[in-house]
Amino acid sequence: MALSFRTFAVAALLASGCGSARETQQIPVSAFRNYGASPLQHTFYIGSDARFHRFRWSNGKQGGTWLIARGEMDIVNEQSVDDPGAARAGYFLSRRDDGRWMVR
Repeated sequence: MALSFRTFAVAALLASGCGSARETQQIPVSAFRNYGASPLQHTFYIGSDARFHRFRWSNGKQGGTWLIARGEMDIVNEQSVDDPGAARAGYFLSRRDDGRWMVR
């Protein structure tokens, strides 16, 4: 039951606009932080286009959107930023033992 509540809380947070992009920054992969998936601290992979991987993040009262050049970060199963499902909710990422990122 806790997982369902957690999923609901994250979805409600995003739908309400809290944690929505307040600032968009292009950052190097070395500055990327995976804040996890809690309502107040999270990093969601929104998808990729021809140039960038896009992430929505929140860490307490701070948040925004990060752009990371595709050549700097290897995501095994990239998702299109044009996917309407991804734009609304986003995806969680995990790092594999080989250092590559994977959408969960």
